[in-house]
Amino acid sequence: MNIYVYMQGQRRGPYEKAQLEEMWKVGQIPTDTLYWHEGMAQWAVISDLFANTKMAPPLPMDVGNADSMTFPAAS
Repeated sequence: MNIYVYMQGQRRGPYEKAQLEEMWKVGQIPTDTLYWHEGMAQWAVISDLFANTKMAPPLPMDVGNADSMTFPAAS
């Protein structure tokens, strides 16, 4: 299943659910990120997709370097 996410003002993807779940577990995806896949009527909050998956505690963010954050390229 191809899943798209919307975070930091950009749509990214498609990703496989397993790929996003790994990113979620290590805290690479903010809890307010939106996701969508074919068959959904609208975008939903990604925390709903992984409601039963433990997430790593958030890392402190250096606000001055927020623009330099990178995410894995879509496969």
